[in-house]
Amino acid sequence: MASVLTDVAKQTRGKAVIGLVMVSDKELVRTFGISKIPATFLVRDAEIAESFVGTASKEKIAKLLE
Repeated sequence: MASVLTDVAKQTRGKAVIGLVMVSDKELVRTFGISKIPATFLVRDAEIAESFVGTASKEKIAKLLE
C-alpha cells in the first residue's frame, strides 16, 4: 500500500498531502480508531471525509482525491 500512496503522491504533488502512519504510533491509532490495517483516511478541513480498510489501486486513491 505504501508504494501505491507514494505513486499517487508524485502524481498529485502540490494538490494533496499524503502521509503514512505507523501502527506503532499509538496516539494516532487511538485518534483514528484504527483496528485493522491497512486503513486509509481522506481528511478534508480537519475532518475524515472518506475511509476504508484494505488495499486500493492508484486509480481508486486518485479518484478519492478529485
